[in-house]
Amino acid sequence: MDQFRDTASALRELTESMRLDEPRDDLLERVAKKVVGMLPGADAATVTLYSDNEPSTVAATDESLLPLDKAQYSADEGPCLKATKSGTIVRTRLETAAGRWPDFAAAAEQLGVRTALACPLFVPDESHFNRRETEPLAGALNVWSFEENAFDPVEAALVAMFTSAISAIILTASRWAAAEKQAETLVAALETRDAIATAKGIVMARLELNAEEAFRWLTEASQHTNRKIREISVLIAEDPGAVFGR
Repeated sequence: MDQFRDTASALRELTESMRLDEPRDDLLERVAKKVVGMLPGADAATVTLYSDNEPSTVAATDESLLPLDKAQYSADEGPCLKATKSGTIVRTRLETAAGRWPDFAAAAEQLGVRTALACPLFVPDESHFNRRETEPLAGALNVWSFEENAFDPVEAALVAMFTSAISAIILTASRWAAAEKQAETLVAALETRDAIATAKGIVMARLELNAEEAFRWLTEASQHTNRKIREISVLIAEDPGAVFGR
């Protein structure tokens, strides 16, 4: 029960500390550190994400273990790639990995890593993070241990639950941010339209022009003053006398 409480507490702490403007990779590094802190036997963690069908490591708690990820990317095989492609948890020990993923096993042996746990992860593309497009990228949270038999089935299930919840939270947060930004853009567009319509009406009345001529006048004023039409329109709407005289 303590493990469940610790996992729930870690998830709550991470969720409460999230900011919508936090860079994705910074957040993923905090996720990796949180998993290492809550999982007995975990010595380090990395995060692999695919972009344009190419995997890369976007966060790491210990950069000395990056060769583990790079060996998998070069060979196009390994536990983190298997977890990403299959959408399932992959736990492997060095002895069993040798026959299945020799390049990864060689790198793990050189670095002293004896057990690996890879859990699927789905987060927004960094270029789309907090924007309108929020299609998720696939990847994996990779946890490394120098112990022979780390990560029992319960611990693996808890990490999987944690990463699944975090994926959903990050995606939801990014979509809320995208919706908020879209709403702000719509409000600004409506305000701009109203300001231009008001200014155009004032120009028509003051200079005795029709609607098309009034808009052309606003456009030329914008070009001559090197100011946006909206700025010119707001100035006219707020104080017509400053532009046309009292």
